[in-house]
Amino acid sequence: MTNYATLEDQHLLLALQKGDEKAFNEIYQRYWEKLVAIGYYHTRNKQWAEEVVGDVLIGLWNRKQDMQIHSLSAYLGTAVKYAVFKVLVRHQRRQDILLQQAGPDTDDATEKKLDARFLREFLDGVVETLPEKTRLVFRYSREDQLSVSEIAGKMELSPKSVEYHITKAIKTLREYIQKFNNILPF
Repeated sequence: MTNYATLEDQHLLLALQKGDEKAFNEIYQRYWEKLVAIGYYHTRNKQWAEEVVGDVLIGLWNRKQDMQIHSLSAYLGTAVKYAVFKVLVRHQRRQDILLQQAGPDTDDATEKKLDARFLREFLDGVVETLPEKTRLVFRYSREDQLSVSEIAGKMELSPKSVEYHITKAIKTLREYIQKFNNILPF
């Protein structure tokens, strides 16, 4: 009898693709808490986080034979983040509808603040997905507003490496924003 708790992710994925419910249960047990933590980090709402993770795991089971997954943890983490952003978009749309129903007295500045806050949370979530060194360089550059040479000295990197990491972070942000724009209904 197979001890699923000792199997590596790739072996669990192979068993899952064959419809092995015990493999799915092990994936569920192994990743539930981590994925809920990711969802909660982005939503600050435990119920939403748990619903998102449940939906992602159900989707994994439903599409088990069609998926080409190289890293289970990376796939699940990314899937939860995208699902969270969809939930946030839905929530934002509801907020927009409520603001529109409030009538012509609705303050345009309030809408802009909500949009800015949502965009900031989205971008913060994307930054969290960056590799550690790239994330640190980007934060030093954008949040602490350090120069390339200051970051290079602080992190013991060459200025070219710092520039590379900043470019990589910006490219990733652009890609996520493009993907995000593609799921918006307008």
